[in-house]
Amino acid sequence: MYRKTPIITLTLALIVSVVYLLRLINGEAAWEYLSARWFLFYNQPWRLVTSPFLHHDLPHVVINLVFLCLFGWQIERTQGWLKLLVLFFGALITAHFTFITVSHGWIVGISGGVCGLFGFSLIANRRVPWWKTVTHQPLHLIYSLFLVTPLIPFFASIIGYGVAHLNHLAGILYGMAFGSVFLLVPPNRLLRGAVIALPVLIFASLAYSPWQAEWRLVRRQPVLVTSDADCLLSSTAQDTYIPTNTIFENRSSRAVGLFWLDYEGTARFYSWIRAGSSSEEHSFIGNAWCVVDAANGEAIQAHIVSDLEETIIIP
Repeated sequence: MYRKTPIITLTLALIVSVVYLLRLINGEAAWEYLSARWFLFYNQPWRLVTSPFLHHDLPHVVINLVFLCLFGWQIERTQGWLKLLVLFFGALITAHFTFITVSHGWIVGISGGVCGLFGFSLIANRRVPWWKTVTHQPLHLIYSLFLVTPLIPFFASIIGYGVAHLNHLAGILYGMAFGSVFLLVPPNRLLRGAVIALPVLIFASLAYSPWQAEWRLVRRQPVLVTSDADCLLSSTAQDTYIPTNTIFENRSSRAVGLFWLDYEGTARFYSWIRAGSSSEEHSFIGNAWCVVDAANGEAIQAHIVSDLEETIIIP
């Protein structure tokens, strides 16, 4: 398992580079087949592994590649290729799932996996007192600065896209947990099995987790006719499609799901709106929408777009 040449690290770096080149050649296809909004993970769990290999721009991919190679080279040579592979994908899956579950957003980039390698390296190269673990090694210090910099508004505006700090934190914590189990405590099959099984169980839960409101909302058809609303509607086909700006403002104390009712009346999930939040949808005149309770999938409001600018209040 131990090689002088970090084959796995270089292979991961090559995959990231190839995906970035494919995105430059045909960006629309790359984003369509590899990336995902949060709800797509419940229907296509494999996107949890493919979407991280996409990146926003050249600086984004270069930074991740550099630190992947630096941390990966170090860990693969000292710990072996198998441990590196399990650690990287374990952190990647755990970090992405954590971010998606909390934010209900979308995310790209392998920084969750790289942060896992960083967290493991903090344990493997720990110092006393604890802050010397970061300051003792230039690699730790430099990467810490890269993680902290986007928290400064000036640099955040230069970056031009939202940085998933929760993704980074979850990746680091997983890497530290992995390192603690394999390096600090006496060999324990139960603990090692648990830290390895966590991302596997997370991945499996995307395919089946009926106890989770988000999963039920995405995987089960909503109840379109209730005492509150009748969503047996369909969008009206137009000779000329007139775009509109429709804002759904959720003033209720519950999360809701927003479904577009297509031209045959089929409900297609569109977005999740937290209590007290709003969602701006680019729609067309004649489009039909159904708002459902996220907890039970029952319709609470129906609406057909009729104006160019509309704000729909969800009480």
